[in-house]
Amino acid sequence: MATWKPKFALGATVSLNSNGPVMSVKLLPSTSTDSYTCQWFAGKKLDQGSFKEQQLVSAEPKAPLPALEVEKK
Repeated sequence: MATWKPKFALGATVSLNSNGPVMSVKLLPSTSTDSYTCQWFAGKKLDQGSFKEQQLVSAEPKAPLPALEVEKK
């Protein structure tokens, strides 16, 4: 029996395969029948919901993350 592994990692950006907002994976499912918990912003409001793996596709973030500045000493 093969061990199931989640398709998406914690913090991955995803969206619904039927379109929708870009979301971040907040919690991973523990089994293939469980759901991912994802978060997204609806305007200024932080929303979240649960989705099955089959409902999600990888998505590019809407805005690039700022580069980390390394302080030189």
